[in-house]
Amino acid sequence: MHMMLIEGIDEQLMRSIESRAAKAGMTPEEEVLRVLSDFARTPRFIDIGDAILNFPNVGLDSDFERAN
Repeated sequence: MHMMLIEGIDEQLMRSIESRAAKAGMTPEEEVLRVLSDFARTPRFIDIGDAILNFPNVGLDSDFERAN
């Protein structure tokens, strides 16, 4: 298992992390790992090819009037 040391965390951010962790019944380290894992697993950008493939099937081109 890897380790990471993060320095320079300001007091307000640390209090926020500790508060979130306490509400979830976790240690601050567990909460930060959960947040980082969720972030890393959630796609932020979609490939243009995937976007086109996900277009809804709304009919044929002939169903739409072309604007000139």
